[in-house]
Amino acid sequence: MIDYLLQEINEQPAYLQDLIKQSKEEIYELANKIRLERDIRKIILTGCGDSLCASLTTEAAFNQAGFSTYVFPPMEFSRYRYRYNNLLDENTLLIPISVSGKTPRVIEAINAARSRKCAVLSVTNNPESPAAKKSDVFIYAKSSHIESLRTSSYDGEVSSQYVGYEHDVPQTKSYTAVQMALLLLAKSFEKDPDYSELKEIPKVIKQVVDNRLIKELAIESAGASRHIFSSSGPNYGSALFGEFKMYEFSLPGFSKEIEEYCHTAYFITEEDNPVMFITPEGEALSRVAEIAPILKNTIKAKPIILSKNEPKFDYGNWVEIPFNGSEESSVIPYGVVAPLFTYWIAKEKGLNVNTFRGGAEQEKYVEGSFYTIRQSKVKDDY
Repeated sequence: MIDYLLQEINEQPAYLQDLIKQSKEEIYELANKIRLERDIRKIILTGCGDSLCASLTTEAAFNQAGFSTYVFPPMEFSRYRYRYNNLLDENTLLIPISVSGKTPRVIEAINAARSRKCAVLSVTNNPESPAAKKSDVFIYAKSSHIESLRTSSYDGEVSSQYVGYEHDVPQTKSYTAVQMALLLLAKSFEKDPDYSELKEIPKVIKQVVDNRLIKELAIESAGASRHIFSSSGPNYGSALFGEFKMYEFSLPGFSKEIEEYCHTAYFITEEDNPVMFITPEGEALSRVAEIAPILKNTIKAKPIILSKNEPKFDYGNWVEIPFNGSEESSVIPYGVVAPLFTYWIAKEKGLNVNTFRGGAEQEKYVEGSFYTIRQSKVKDDY
C-alpha cells in the first residue's frame, strides 16, 4: 500500500522546482500590477492551521521587501483587529491563505478587508474556490490535480463531503507550495528581485529528505512522552507546523519560541524527550548554544539541532541542513524536517499514516470538523 504522506513529502523537490519555473514571471507581473494600482504600503497575512504557519514563516520576507507586515489568525482579524484605527486602508494588501479556498474564517477575513477598502490577493490550491473568486487576484499554488480536490477517501455521509485535498493525509506538499508562492511574491515586490536562493531550495530539500538520520532519531524517540519543537524568527512558524503535524496523528507535540521555551515548556521537558531546535546560523542558534547543554546534561533530554554547520557546543544530535541562503528563505528547507520526523514516529508506533488520528475514529472526527469548520457561519455584516 502506498504511504501517500511519504509520497507527498518526496514529491516536494520536483514540484517546487516546477512551481518556480512555471509561476515566477506570472507572480512578478501580478505583484507589481497590484502594487502600482493600489500603492501598497502595508501587508496582512492570515490563514488557519498550516496556512497560519505559512503566514508566520513568510512575514519576514515581506518585511524585507519593504512593507510593514503583520500576521493574524483569521478570526482574530475578521472579528476584532479589522476595527482597529489605522490598521487597514486602501493602501493595505490582505493576503488570505487557504489551500482548499473554502475556509470560512478566511472568507470572513476577505469580507472584513473589503469593508475597509483593502486590496485582496489570495493564495490557494483551488482556483475554483470562494477565496479565489472573492479576491482581486489570486496565486494558484498548483500542488494538486483539480479533479482530486472534489472527492475524499472518507466513507461517511458527512465526512465524505470534506473535500479540497489531493490525499486525506496531514498536508506537507501543499504547505511548502504555499510557502514558495509567498516567497516568490515577496521577492517579486523587491526592486531587482534575485530568485537564486529560492531556486536552490528544491535541491536542498531532496538532500534533507534523503538524510537517514531523521528516520533514526524519530524511531529512537517514538516512545517519548512528548515531542517539542522550538525556534525564533521566521522559523517559529516551522516549529508550530511540527506541533500541528503531531496533533494530526493525536501525538503529544508542543512548540514554543526559544525564549518562551525556557520560561514555560522547559518545565514539562523530561528525560529522553526530544527537543528539536530549528536554528539557521544567527541569533536563534547563539541562544540555543546556552540552552542545549543544560537540557542534555542536567535534564537528560535529547536536544536535536537543525543547522547548516555542526554546532560548537554540547548539543546531543545534529541534523545538517545544507542551505546557504538567507534566514527568510530558510523556512522551507528547515521546515520539512518536522513533518518527516512525525511521519517516522507514526510509522514506528504502527499508526495509519494515510489518514488523520492515525486511523483512530477518523470518520467521527472528520465529520465533526466538517460541521465546526466548513459549515460554520460566515460573518458578512461589516
